[in-house]
Order: sequence, then C-alpha cells, then structure tokens
Amino acid sequence: MRPVTARAPGRVNLIGEHTDHTDGLALPMALDVGVAFHGEGGGDRIRVTSADAALEVDLPADGSSSPTAGWGRYVAAVAAELHACGRPPVGLTGEFSSTLPQGIGLSSSAALEVAVAVALLRAADHALPAVEVVRACRRAEHAAVGVPSGVLDQAASVLSRSGAALLLDCADLAHEDVALPEGVEVLIIDSGVTRQLEGSGYATRTRELAAALPVLDGRRPADVPPDELPGLLDALDEVPARRLRHVVTENARVRATVRAFAADDIDAVATLFEASHDSLRDDFEVTVPQTDRLVELLREHGALASRMTGGGFGGAVIGLVRAEEASDVADATLAAYRRAWPDLAARTVLTRPGAGAAEHAADVLTS
Repeated sequence: MRPVTARAPGRVNLIGEHTDHTDGLALPMALDVGVAFHGEGGGDRIRVTSADAALEVDLPADGSSSPTAGWGRYVAAVAAELHACGRPPVGLTGEFSSTLPQGIGLSSSAALEVAVAVALLRAADHALPAVEVVRACRRAEHAAVGVPSGVLDQAASVLSRSGAALLLDCADLAHEDVALPEGVEVLIIDSGVTRQLEGSGYATRTRELAAALPVLDGRRPADVPPDELPGLLDALDEVPARRLRHVVTENARVRATVRAFAADDIDAVATLFEASHDSLRDDFEVTVPQTDRLVELLREHGALASRMTGGGFGGAVIGLVRAEEASDVADATLAAYRRAWPDLAARTVLTRPGAGAAEHAADVLTS
C-alpha cells in the first residue's frame, strides 16, 4: 500500500454562464476551498468514505459496477473513465472531506470528480495529460447523473492557476491566465436556495438552445457577432431565440470583460456583469427572486460589480469588492437579505483566485 493524498478546488465563474455546453468561452477561477482525499492505494477495490462516515463506497477498482444513487456514482464513473484511458485497476482506501459548500453553484461535484481522479492516478502511479483528465471527469459526470453539462467546472478545477482567473475556450480547452485588478476580491453569497442540476431546468435549457443552433449553419455561438442576431432570431420561435441571444451575447461579454480587466476599467466590468445577469434572468430564465435581489443588494451596499453565478435555479451570486470594504459589503448585504428572507440559510465566502489541481499534482496531471 502507498500513501495517497489529493486535493481539488471548487470554482466560481466570473462571467460566461451557460456557454460551455455549446463549446463557448468562460472566465472561471478556482477557489481556496474544495475536496480533499487522504488514504492509501493498493488492492483491487475502491473503499472510501466521507469525513463524517455517513457515506461509504465499495466497488471494483476499474469502476465496472456502480451504486445506483449518491456520491458513489461519481467515484465509480471516474474510475471507469480512467480505466478506459489506460489507468491500471489499482484500488484505493481512505476518506474524502470537503470545505466546499454544496448546492450553491461552486462545482462541488466537479471538485469531487477531480479529487477522485488525482487519488486514483496516484494510487496506480499513473500519469495522464491534464486536459485528458478534464474530459474524463466531464464524461464521468454525464454517466453518473445524466446532466448534459459542459466542461467548464472540471477545467477550472484542474487548469486554474493561483492568483489568476482562467480564460477558457471550452471547444479545445485552450486557456490563459487573466489577472484581476489589484485590491479587488471576490465575494460569493449563497442565497440559501439549494439547487440540484438533476432536478432543475438545466436539461430543458440545453434542449431549447439546441433547437436554435441550426440557424448558425454549423458555427458555434462564440463565433457569431452579436450584430448578426436580429436576422438570425427572426427565423426562430420566441423561446429558442431568447436562449440563443443569451449565449451569443454572453460569449461577447467574456471577451469584453477580459479586455476591461486588462485596462483596469472596473466601470466597464460592472456594466458587463449587470448585462450578464439581466440576460440570465430574461433570456435564459435561470435566476430566482432571491438571487435577483441579492445582486441588487450587493450593488446598493458598495460592490463594484455583481451578477448571478453558476447554473442558476438558486445557488449563489458574486460581487467584486474592494479588499478594504469587503467585510462591510458582505455584512450589510447579508443583513438586508436576511430581513427579506429570514428562513433561508444565506452565507458568504470571500476569496481570491486559487490553484487548480494540476498545480499541486504535476506528478500525475501532466501538461
């Protein structure tokens, strides 16, 4: 048996929402919280548990059988995908723990998948290219829960670098670091409205968007200039038209936000964040009253920019805040929100860009 440790962060998306499942652009960053594993490798079984021992998984090291429910589905699916990529079926024993809030759009499932992948690779002393592991973890999520998600979450958890956001092209996983302005931090506020993509309208939105794509004649939305939209949307029914308008304009906002960060133009960032949230509310229809109000409250209490983040249907919002004002903005926003919804367990996370799994696991996640 050999000692095995692994860590994978959650992520927050600065802008570029619901673009990844049409191979678009996004600007996520890794968090300094995530999923960790401590244990040892060896044998031919995967026997792992959660930190509170409430959940246990026991399955073949190649992932050839899977639980029918629960987080063990992710473990089995990742093991099966890595086996298909050539990982020897070496077992794993130990414990997973998490410092990542679940159900608020910070990619707890992707962090688990990536932590499982790193642990299994280390257990078998087997290396794979980081982008191959990203794609394997995405396939594992599809297999585990059947959600037609894009590659954003897994890519951000693996490829992000400490101190920078990640400009990601989901078509080919091309990526580059993007610095945030000096003195600016990211405030995440959980609305307390728990969301699960399995039971949300995520798959419905994906189908509605797919119905609009034929008007692009094979182009992806990221390659369509927004000024072409009026003519394209005329050929569509109302709902697919709105879904397509969001995705085309959101890709453009990602590019514009990167330029605004480079120019240290926080006013332009604020305008882009507001337009993104409005589009998610009106065209993609994935916000809820609580996240809409939180975005407004963040602006009212001093955030430089704010918007919904994640898949929607609840979850979290983000605000860019001056470091010296971060605590005051968080406290004032949360107090106002709790007066409106006292029964919701809202909470805040203040963070800077963290390191992706590849930065800590170069022995098994190669470039």
